[in-house]
Parts: sequence; structure tokens; C-alpha cells
Amino acid sequence: TSGEELRRDLGIATLVVTLGPDGLVLFHASGAEHVPAHPVEVFDVAGAGDTVISTLTLALVSGASLREAAVLANHAASCVVRKLGVATVSTQELIADWVADPDPGATEA
Repeated sequence: TSGEELRRDLGIATLVVTLGPDGLVLFHASGAEHVPAHPVEVFDVAGAGDTVISTLTLALVSGASLREAAVLANHAASCVVRKLGVATVSTQELIADWVADPDPGATEA
């Protein structure tokens, strides 16, 4: 895939590509992994990508696996897009969003 080619060309271990309402794709040495987002009503996507990368990074440096970090990042972005304008996510919002749907797409075949 072009994502895998880009990852190799850049010489990086992992490439993250956001897919809007469809979540994100992780390209790594083991292949590509789709991490779906759960559906939410979107008001404004401003800042969603920044939220994904900052949450993903924070989770990784805190010891989360790549998949755990990606799931958490999707949840944070889901919180942000339900607000107007560039917004922040509180700990309480993130927890509530995760509790509502801990691993979106986990039952996908």
C-alpha cells in the first residue's frame, strides 16, 4: 500500500494515517492495522488531528501499546469533534467516551 511505502521511504517504525469518522490506520513493520472510531455526531473537525497525535504520543510515552494508544487517541478525537471550534478534552470526557465504547470495531470480522 502507499502508506506502507511511505513508512519505508521515510525510514520510520510507524506511520499513523487518520481517516476521519473511520478512525485511523497504523502502518508498521508487521503490516497495516485499522483502528476504527465509534460513530459520533460531528460539529467541527478543527483540531482533531492534533488531538490524535498528542493523545497517541502521551499514551505511548506512558507505556501503552500502539493499539491501546490508537484507541485512546480515537476516543479523544471523538470528544473534540463534538464541540465547536478548536477544543480540549477533559479527563472526565475521555473516560466517559471510553466507557461508552471501549474498543470500537472489536467485534468486526
